[in-house]
Amino acid sequence: MVYLNSVAEFLKHVLLTTAGQLIWLLGLLFVFGLVLYIFARFTRLTYIKSAGRKMDVFFTGWIGAPVHELGHAIFCVIFRHKISEIKLFTPNSADGTLGYVNHTYNPNSTYQKIGNFFIGAGPVIFGSVVLYAALYHLVPNKDTIFSGIEAQSPVLVNGIRGDYAIAFGAIWDTTKLTLSNLFNTQNLGDFRFWIFLYLAICIASHMDLSPPDIKGAGGGLISLILLFIIVNIIIIGIEYAGISNHFGSWWNYLKLESYAPGINKWVGLFGALFVFASIISGLNFVVSYILLTAYNLIRGKGLINPL
Repeated sequence: MVYLNSVAEFLKHVLLTTAGQLIWLLGLLFVFGLVLYIFARFTRLTYIKSAGRKMDVFFTGWIGAPVHELGHAIFCVIFRHKISEIKLFTPNSADGTLGYVNHTYNPNSTYQKIGNFFIGAGPVIFGSVVLYAALYHLVPNKDTIFSGIEAQSPVLVNGIRGDYAIAFGAIWDTTKLTLSNLFNTQNLGDFRFWIFLYLAICIASHMDLSPPDIKGAGGGLISLILLFIIVNIIIIGIEYAGISNHFGSWWNYLKLESYAPGINKWVGLFGALFVFASIISGLNFVVSYILLTAYNLIRGKGLINPL
């Protein structure tokens, strides 16, 4: 019985450690990925239910779809998947697709199987980076805007590790500050800002994931979780056996938590990107819904249900 209790305690430690690490590393991607998916999906449905699919395709799709597909393709390259065919923008009225990336991988390679997660989520990650690049090159007061968001990155990291109330408060304050800095007199009078706004609308409208994207990401996530569990079984097992004591301070170099400051910096940076992308995507949905609902009402077709 004592032996079984020890095994159960060990497995509990492994699972809790693994869950904590994954929430720490990927929690912001999950949270804001869901937010971006919802906003993008609602926006596209609003277009389709009011102005029609062609409006969605030709007003936002010609820019948004290539960015979406490049998000898949870039992570295919990073994780050594073979791209058999890629179409950045080929609208298909039959199934509603605007583009696609067909790729194959070695099912015996753990690295390539894990890559499926990042390939599936690629449009959210890459789209957020492209939005920031557009902000950086086109908006006059870019430093003011992003510095306010970036300042909250440590709060986001703490929030995803349990301090939810402070994180939500920081996100709300950041949203109000970002919008006030974005729509100021200087920006509104600069043609580059309006180019940025149009690009942002196009990109944000296509940051949703298709069912195949989600399915592929789910398979990759399972492989990633299994890898973390195996590594933690080895590391925690060595600690339980007392063998780690023979390594002295060198043992810490094998533990993920030893690299927390550097990891927190990158997690916070991407968290800031996701916050900015979510603000733009939410703004895009609200403005699109108001304008297209007004258009629908003028045509006598009533309110739009974005659900």
